[in-house]
Amino acid sequence: MIAEADYLKLDAVAQADLVRRGEVTAGEFLEAAIRRADRINPRMNAIVLPMYEIARARARERLDGPLAGVPFLLKDLHQDYAGVPATSGSNALRRARAVPERHSEIVERHLAAGLVIFGR
Repeated sequence: MIAEADYLKLDAVAQADLVRRGEVTAGEFLEAAIRRADRINPRMNAIVLPMYEIARARARERLDGPLAGVPFLLKDLHQDYAGVPATSGSNALRRARAVPERHSEIVERHLAAGLVIFGR
């Protein structure tokens, strides 16, 4: 398990390097990011939809790309993740329970880079 203080010292490139070298797993970084998010989100209300289980499953996969294994959050605006509700900040879309059938192009690129998306 990586300590929050150590996690916060690393940028995405450094995290990906540690995952690539096998010194830290994608799952360890993800859990550090989740712990941090759970601790500060009640004050910030920045994560409107946690995707922790989706992210945990992805972190167990073999990840490729320059940012493989790095935890990442999406903005809820034109960043559709297939099967996950998308509201774009709209109460009407929230009430309609809009769920995209496919990833948006930017999400496809995030995933291709190896990012582990854990919320929006």
